[in-house]
Amino acid sequence: MNKTKFNTVFNRKNKLNPQGKGLIQIECYLNGRKKYFSTNIYLEPQYWHYKNKTIKTDFANGIKLNKQISETLRNLENFELDLINQNKPFSLSMLDDFFKPKQKFNFTDFCENEIKNGNYNNATKNNQRSTLKRLKQFKNEIDFNEITFEFLHDFNRFCEKQTLSFDGKCKKKLRHNTIYKYFSNIKIFVNLAINKNLMSYETYPFRKFKIKLEPTEKVFLNPTEIELFENVELTGENQKYQYAKDLFLFATYTGLRYSDVISLQKTDFETIEGNKYLVKKMEKTGDTIRLPIFAIFNGKPIEIVNKYFSFQSVFCFNYLTNQQINKVLLKICELAKIEKKVTFHTARHTTATYLLYKGVSITTVQKLLGHRNLATTQIYGHIMDSTIEKELLAVNF
Repeated sequence: MNKTKFNTVFNRKNKLNPQGKGLIQIECYLNGRKKYFSTNIYLEPQYWHYKNKTIKTDFANGIKLNKQISETLRNLENFELDLINQNKPFSLSMLDDFFKPKQKFNFTDFCENEIKNGNYNNATKNNQRSTLKRLKQFKNEIDFNEITFEFLHDFNRFCEKQTLSFDGKCKKKLRHNTIYKYFSNIKIFVNLAINKNLMSYETYPFRKFKIKLEPTEKVFLNPTEIELFENVELTGENQKYQYAKDLFLFATYTGLRYSDVISLQKTDFETIEGNKYLVKKMEKTGDTIRLPIFAIFNGKPIEIVNKYFSFQSVFCFNYLTNQQINKVLLKICELAKIEKKVTFHTARHTTATYLLYKGVSITTVQKLLGHRNLATTQIYGHIMDSTIEKELLAVNF
C-alpha cells in the first residue's frame, strides 16, 4: 500500500497578495493525485528557504512557525497511519476532516446528535434518551477517551444504587434489565463512534466489560382471565375506563404492540378476496405484518375498530399514553378480579400463549406477531401448563 507524501510549498500559484506575501500550503501526494491545504501563513518570498522548504530563521517567529508546520505534517502522517493500522481504506478526500475547524465534541454530544438525527423510531429514541439522561447524571460531559472498562464498571455500580420514585412515595431500585438496556444503547453509540473514526477499536471497552440480560417471567392472561376481562362491567364512574379496555382487547386480539395500535391508520386495512386484512408496517422493526383479522378471535378486532371509526381522523384510535393505559388496566383488573400485574404489553404475550394453546402452529404465531427469530416465539411455547396438558391429552397413547 502506497503512503501519502506530505510536503510544504510556497506561493504555488506564483501570485503574491496585495501586501507582497505568498501563502504556504501543505501538499499531499498519493497515487498520482495531489491535494493542497492552507497553513494560513503568509510571508515575503525572501523569507522562504526554497531548498529546505522552511521559513528562514531571521523571519519574525520563524522558528515557532516551522515547528507548527512540522507538527501538522507529523499529525497528518499519524492520521493516515491510524487508519491503515485499523485496516481502513485511505484517500486524500479523508484529509478534509483533518483540516476542518476542531469543535469541542465529546461522547455525550455525539450520542445526542445521533439520537436527534438517527433513523430510529420514536420508541427507540425515547429509550436512548433515557440512557443519555442517566449517563449525564453520572457525568455531564464525557470525552471519547473516557469510555473505558473502568468507566463502564463504575457506571454500572452507579446505576445499581439508583432508585425510581412512584407517586413520590414508593421507591424501587433500577431493574437489572433496565441497566442492561442502558449498556446496549451505549454499545451501539460506541460502535458508531468507532466506525466514524471518533474512537479507536484498539481500546474497545466492551471487549472486557460484559452484562447479561436476566430472563423475566412473561405475564399473560389465560383463557379464563381473558373472559373475565372481556365481561367486566364498567358502569357509573368506571365507564371512563371503557376506551382503555377496548384498546387492550384490540391488542389481545391482534398481538400488536402499543406503538402499532396507537399509530394504526384506516389505510392499514385492506380487503383481499372479500376478506378484511390488517397490513401494517411495525413501528419497532419496520417489518410488515399481514393479519387476517376477519379470522382471528372471530373478527372481534373489526368490531372494536368500527366502534371508534371517525371521518375526522386518519387514525383508528385517539391518542392515549402507554402510562395512562397501564394505570387504568390495574383498575380494570381489580374490578375483574384478575390478580396479575397487567400492562398493555401483557396483551401481546396473551395473544401468543392463547394461539399456541388453541393449537396454532408456532411458525404461524411467529408470522402473526412479526417475530424475526423463531426463538423469540418459542419462549411462549412452554409457559402455559394447560397447553402441555391439552397436547398430551390429544395423543392416542
